[in-house]
Amino acid sequence: MRRGQKIILQDEDTSKKITVTVIIHDTMQGFLAKNKEGDYIWYREKSNAEHGWPGPYYKCIERIAKKRKKKK
Repeated sequence: MRRGQKIILQDEDTSKKITVTVIIHDTMQGFLAKNKEGDYIWYREKSNAEHGWPGPYYKCIERIAKKRKKKK
């Protein structure tokens, strides 16, 4: 994941989907992302449980492509 990329995360317990903007993705901690309210939150993946991070856990179900400007 790249900084500024929008992704859709799904809560593994409730199946609720949220769209966030990635700030950083760390394999040990999960996604630090900005939600639509502008809050920065860590979204943990199931694999982060082995490092002692508490849930809820999310999985990335879709990456949203950035809109590109057309060349003149």
